Amino acid sequence: MQKILVVDDDPANAIILVKLLQHCGYNAKFELSGDAAFKTAAVFEPDIVFVDLALPGLNGYEIAEQLKKNRSNGVPRVICITGYARGQGHGDDSIFDDYLLKPVDMRTLHRVIDGEIAEPAERDQRPSNQPTCISSVQAPASR
Repeated sequence: MQKILVVDDDPANAIILVKLLQHCGYNAKFELSGDAAFKTAAVFEPDIVFVDLALPGLNGYEIAEQLKKNRSNGVPRVICITGYARGQGHGDDSIFDDYLLKPVDMRTLHRVIDGEIAEPAERDQRPSNQPTCISSVQAPASR
């Protein structure tokens, strides 16, 4: 079972994505800040890290850079999931193994997890029909 760490400062985004991934059979956890994510990655040893760009503490670029310095055999893969189009962030987008625009189509997400690089058109598409593994997952209730 692949281990996936989701890093997003928006708790709703992080929780929903982790629940979707868990429902699809992945061992997924989340963190809400860059500093916490880096510490969790050291213990959890994820295969994949999905990271937003704008985070408290270390930002997405800094997380990717630090994780890549310490990785072996290409693990973990660091994939950006953000609302910023390529080139709109404040760093070098090539640091990421892939770059996806929110909201992410679940088919594209599965392809990226399976090791396929998303096609440029998929990176910037808005969601289409979702696969059945996420049909019963609900968003957390608002407070």
